[in-house]
Amino acid sequence: MSTKGPDRVDEVLLPAAQPDEFDRLLRGAIDVHVHGQPDLSAGLPNRGADVDVARLAHAYGMSGWVLKSHLWSTMDRAGAVQRAMAETGFTVYGSITLNPPAGGLEPAVVELAAAHGARVVFLPTWGAAADVARDGYISMLLRRISPSFGEYNDRTAIALCDSTGALSGRARAVVDACHALGLALATGHASVEESRAVAEYCAGIGQRLLVTHPLHYAKDAARLREFVDMGAYLEFCNAPLVHPDGHLTIRDVHEALAGVGPERAILTTDVFSRWVPPEPECLRMFVEQLAYLGWTAEQIATMVAANPRAFLGVPV
Repeated sequence: MSTKGPDRVDEVLLPAAQPDEFDRLLRGAIDVHVHGQPDLSAGLPNRGADVDVARLAHAYGMSGWVLKSHLWSTMDRAGAVQRAMAETGFTVYGSITLNPPAGGLEPAVVELAAAHGARVVFLPTWGAAADVARDGYISMLLRRISPSFGEYNDRTAIALCDSTGALSGRARAVVDACHALGLALATGHASVEESRAVAEYCAGIGQRLLVTHPLHYAKDAARLREFVDMGAYLEFCNAPLVHPDGHLTIRDVHEALAGVGPERAILTTDVFSRWVPPEPECLRMFVEQLAYLGWTAEQIATMVAANPRAFLGVPV
């Protein structure tokens, strides 16, 4: 299999799409970055309740989801959706994001989350010192909801590295806990430098790692390949492609994928806004556009089905 897409669309012959085959590129897919309804607040709704959108995902041929929240653990919500979908075979995985409300970089939190059924641990997102420094998008939304949030966010910001740039002891302890429990780990909103330190440590102990939406922070192909060379997966998500203030296009994703290949890439949605379609439709749009740009059905299946399963540690 080629490690990159063709330079021109007319270099491949795409399969003819029949009216009832719009699911053809999503069969067996697992979206490992799904924000449930609601995520940040009930006043910021997504397009559809969790169970309804999960049923749409199943109708599109998808195999499962990872539910993620910036504020709370999702194991209970995942369990409720899973029970509602029991007859379908669709699997819903829970996760925890180690932002301050969850306790931050605490291995005990990871252990308790695992005991409660978590499959994925996300390192801090809006709670990351790097995200606070760049005044991230989620922090902006949370300040609208909570008058006290700005002071809280500044006071509780979490750094993953010490003053020398080395991964902190607490961060190493969290990675160790994930490894001991067989959990998948994602970098959250860490800086590129912090993500590299995490990836290097994970490579040393054999911990499965997803570098979360790296194109938010870096587009350099050589930097992206560093993560791949250390065995990390790279996430490419649909959210910035459909956001009114988005800074990326499908061509940016195409070029980045051409630079690193599909073998360690994972395609996700990461959407949670009322102006976009439900997640399964966003993912369908994403992969159909990549197919238009020349990525084969086999390569897309690697990025939406095989790699997510490998990252999660679930059998094919």
